[in-house]
Amino acid sequence: MHQSIQKKKNGEEIFVTDGKGRIYFCRIKTISKKDLTAEIISVKSFQEKFPDFIFCIPLLRNKERFRFAIEKLIELGITKIILYKAQRSVTDKINTDKLNKVAIETIKQSLQAILPEIKFITSLDKLNQYDGNKIIFDQKVNRKFEKQLIKNIERNYFIFGPEGGLTEEEINSIDDKEIYSLAENRLRTETAVLKVASVITV
Repeated sequence: MHQSIQKKKNGEEIFVTDGKGRIYFCRIKTISKKDLTAEIISVKSFQEKFPDFIFCIPLLRNKERFRFAIEKLIELGITKIILYKAQRSVTDKINTDKLNKVAIETIKQSLQAILPEIKFITSLDKLNQYDGNKIIFDQKVNRKFEKQLIKNIERNYFIFGPEGGLTEEEINSIDDKEIYSLAENRLRTETAVLKVASVITV
């Protein structure tokens, strides 16, 4: 369970989540600087909304934009995120502990019940180890992405490129892929991520 205990008082009612689909409505019984005990008043269980949608995001140079993309995905109910080092990624460093803290803060603020699973892979071709439909977004193709193109019978991996886009080598490295464009103009990675998430979660 995770709930900030700062500025809380005995008898105050709070919401607590276990990150596995349950939100507990509780009343605080005792509290100290490091510990809190509470009485459970009621429990609500929630199903994972989009268990078969996995967003694959490259490491971005701008940390704020990178964090923005992660936060918005979680707010929209996406719970599976794969981060990867693209050939054109400027940075190759990732602080998974900090990202997990971002995930916790975001589910608290948006009252989500599922703690997202965030993984890191060293290169895009590692996605071939996962079964499912691979969807790549590339501005140069003419086929526009639409929600009805998603295959609901299997997992769908939505793959976004970094600043400068994916290389031809990276695109060719993915087996059984489909390639779509999102707009006539080039979108920033975080904008593309948000656009796809908004379309498929409606």
